[in-house]
Amino acid sequence: MPQKHGNVAYLDGIRGIAAFLVFMNHFCLAFYPAYFFLKPEMSHLNGAEIDYQKSLLSFITNGGFQVAIFFVLSGFVLSRKYFLTDNIEIAVSGLHRRFIRLWVPIAVTLIISYILLTGHFISNDASSRITLSEWFFKQWRISEPESRLWSSLTYGTMFAGDASFDTCLWTMSYEFYGSLFVFSFLIFTHFTKRYRLLMMFFAMYYFYMSKSPFYMGFVLGMSLCYTEQWLKKRQGILTTLIAVGLLVFGLMMGSVPFCAPFPDSAQENFKDLRWDYTPWALIIGAYSLVLAYVMSPLLQKIVSFKPFRFLGYVSFSLYLIHPLILGSFSSSMFLSFYNSSKDYNGSVLKVFIATVALLLPISWVLARYVDQSGIKLAKKVYEIFRKPLDKIPDYLRNDDTETATEQPAPAVAATPAPQPVAKKKK
Repeated sequence: MPQKHGNVAYLDGIRGIAAFLVFMNHFCLAFYPAYFFLKPEMSHLNGAEIDYQKSLLSFITNGGFQVAIFFVLSGFVLSRKYFLTDNIEIAVSGLHRRFIRLWVPIAVTLIISYILLTGHFISNDASSRITLSEWFFKQWRISEPESRLWSSLTYGTMFAGDASFDTCLWTMSYEFYGSLFVFSFLIFTHFTKRYRLLMMFFAMYYFYMSKSPFYMGFVLGMSLCYTEQWLKKRQGILTTLIAVGLLVFGLMMGSVPFCAPFPDSAQENFKDLRWDYTPWALIIGAYSLVLAYVMSPLLQKIVSFKPFRFLGYVSFSLYLIHPLILGSFSSSMFLSFYNSSKDYNGSVLKVFIATVALLLPISWVLARYVDQSGIKLAKKVYEIFRKPLDKIPDYLRNDDTETATEQPAPAVAATPAPQPVAKKKK
């Protein structure tokens, strides 16, 4: 479909790649846990997983880095159309629709997880005893699934980040509150645009002092709208070189794990940049990466290929559903392959291929029929509640804060005094 208000295919590509790499992170956590916990007794590749995690290449499967990219992208994408059109209706509409748009696919994911759990289709317990993954073993430990499902549907997930049914759902409260902040900020500063950059600075200062790096990502994403406009007539070789440098720097910062850098690792060199709180490095890395793509049309073309755009289309569904597939289908397949061959790495490879082959079409179905339905429902609900606003008289639609009765009466023009007629000289 043609993109309105500029080509944003590259943003879909970035989001799709990040979502797939989150899946890669959880797949490695489930079947090669030594790469994250750095325990030799967990290794299935003679310590190669540990060497990989200590290298700068670990950004590939750094789930925290990919999540940081999501938040920066959200701040940019949610505000971009408003900046291009200066239409406050875009921000108002987005603010009202955001909850339903997110809640519908989340609710479907929670219900699917509940069905799989209560139907005994989740087999992570048995598979984790072979893979030695502590992380995988701790998933879906729910004593009262019925009451937990109700709390997750009504409050726990959207407002408190309850991830009992799906490990990815801890980010949903950040996404929801961050989105509300973006739209509210745009509405609040709509009539004071000259001070908007200053207010962005104050917002970043607040999130820094309150140790909220993920919310900082939304503000940094909004700031990219100014960068994009400033760069429209400043493209060149120098800009591309700077963008490549920012990309390399962003990927290096993206290799820093959530916890402190491991001893004798490449990330240990960044310990002075962590400000005693590692997620800041991930947010800075994510901002640098997205900024690099905003600056360089060449980089944009690379991630605008159809496979990446397809991943972008199914990214939200893929992000939500892949833990459930890992806990059910992937675990069952692994037990079957391993018990018959006793070849651990060969079994994991077969499971990976089978999982990807199932994950992509399921993600497409959910994106087509659940995610899009949530978007349409949110729009319909907003239109229903918006219709009465069309009946407001025009004199109440002005931008002044005074009401019609409080406005002063128009002044009556004074009658001009008669001017003396000049006598004509003979």
